[in-house]
Amino acid sequence: MAQGDPKPAWPLPTVTPKFATWSVGGGRPYGCETDKCERWHAGVDLTGAPDGALILAPEDAVVAGIDRGWSEGSKAAFLRTSSGLFVVLGGFKTGSHKEYGITTGQQVRKGDKLGRVLGSYGMIHLETYVAETRTANSVWWRTEPPPDGLLNPTNYVERMVGDKVSLLQTRQRHEALKTLGYYRGDVGATWGATSTEALRAAQTALGSGVDGKWGPETEDAIQRALGKLQGCSADECSPSSGGGVTGGTSSDPLSAVGRLGWWIIGGATVAGVAVGLAIAMRAREE
Repeated sequence: MAQGDPKPAWPLPTVTPKFATWSVGGGRPYGCETDKCERWHAGVDLTGAPDGALILAPEDAVVAGIDRGWSEGSKAAFLRTSSGLFVVLGGFKTGSHKEYGITTGQQVRKGDKLGRVLGSYGMIHLETYVAETRTANSVWWRTEPPPDGLLNPTNYVERMVGDKVSLLQTRQRHEALKTLGYYRGDVGATWGATSTEALRAAQTALGSGVDGKWGPETEDAIQRALGKLQGCSADECSPSSGGGVTGGTSSDPLSAVGRLGWWIIGGATVAGVAVGLAIAMRAREE
């Protein structure tokens, strides 16, 4: 599975980081009720961007598409990253890529200037997919499962701003155990005997105390194991060790999806709690 750059760049360097980690999957950040939504929110909105705000490449990539049709008069850029992700950035001002000579097929480096934000859109909508042969984003209809290859970008965004979040929710812990190969059930299920059995197997394999409980020692062992999947230690994977944006408002640990932004969303919703988050102020189209 694609992992992404361990230290992606925050794409809005002049904008204080604001985003809602709970917005993926369950609906839209604002103005959308479950029984009224036609499609789920497939990404994370990086909000609060004024007109003309600069947009940077989050990591090394080839431009798979630029100035592509998007929402509310804005445009999108599609990036096929060197790390194996297909990244969608929606919210560009039409033609703003020309200021920096960006063309389809061009190689860009992390931090390169891509264009500018359309003020009436006021944000960048970010989606991540397994790259493979993908050439554009997909609509996630409410009555259908997640699009093939769709990845939860929450951790990708959190790592941009130096946020390290513990694995607090049951879904997060199931996703961690499933990613590491110990849990094979529904990640959205309540914690049960199957969960405890998977946790004991992980504790045995990772060398922590085998008690079937998610304590600090187990948390650290699982975080280290997840870090190794990305080819780095947990500390090295955290952008707070260097190069990240600090001092902004990001996610609350109780509502975040934690360090599991890479795992394909499995299920109709992603539960979350909006505590202290700066949310988007109106519904957005993908």
